[in-house]
Amino acid sequence: MVAIKKTGFENERLQCLGIEPIRFSALKAKLPSQPERVEFYMLFIVTGGVGKHAVDFVEYPLCEGDLIFIRPGQVQEWYDYADLEGEVILIEPTSLANETLSSLDNRPELSLLHWPNMVSIDQGSRRDLLQSLQRIRRDFTHFDSSPMDIALIRHELLGLLLRIARGLSQNNMDSSFSNRSLRTYYLFKVLLEEEYKQHHQLKFYAKRLGYAESTLSRASIRAEGCSAKVMIDRRVSLEAKRMLVHSDASVAEIGFYLGFSEATNFVKFFRRLEGCTPQQFREQKLIK
Repeated sequence: MVAIKKTGFENERLQCLGIEPIRFSALKAKLPSQPERVEFYMLFIVTGGVGKHAVDFVEYPLCEGDLIFIRPGQVQEWYDYADLEGEVILIEPTSLANETLSSLDNRPELSLLHWPNMVSIDQGSRRDLLQSLQRIRRDFTHFDSSPMDIALIRHELLGLLLRIARGLSQNNMDSSFSNRSLRTYYLFKVLLEEEYKQHHQLKFYAKRLGYAESTLSRASIRAEGCSAKVMIDRRVSLEAKRMLVHSDASVAEIGFYLGFSEATNFVKFFRRLEGCTPQQFREQKLIK
């Protein structure tokens, strides 16, 4: 097993709650200088200033009204943030109990798996989100670790997440994207997250899900703008990039971990998708 450096939810006092609201001004001094692979969810609402943030090697310019969302397993890079102000909330995954997230799980378009890493929100929605955050912060200051307080803050967090999800659903969902196509895409993406390390062929996913390969590709094109096979390749390449930057494993070890029987096959695959060798990518990111 390849060891990957990770940053977890580290506030021991709040482990029972798994939620921590922080003003960005208080977080700045703790930000790492190197990319970090997080094992928690993070919401960052920008309330002032301008800057940049990178998630999974995609750079996002930020200004007031932008929302950054990070999922467990993603790699983020903090830079050019000195002038930014905002509100942050860290969420340990186990704090999102199944019963709490049932509303999201039953609606594929609202699943956290599909949320974009950056979205701009209008002034009215921003005001509502900040009010929800302030309510969490107020109850957080009186938190005493009791079951009542844990339930209260977790349900307030659910309200915040549902507000965001509603806005994403209203603003970003293609009205012509049928429920059947959406469900097909959702099932494919969930299975891809589970199996991409060992299965790189579309026929595997089509057989497991009981769809024709063309059906998966049509759903993927509608949702992602690319075929299902391209989605598979991009997911494998993304994990390779994460590991090249955030583990000490050799190129051959990473290739083997991701299901390539020969290191040369992995190198050819990576070069085809990223335009450079895995070692060149690693060196470029370490120099940065």
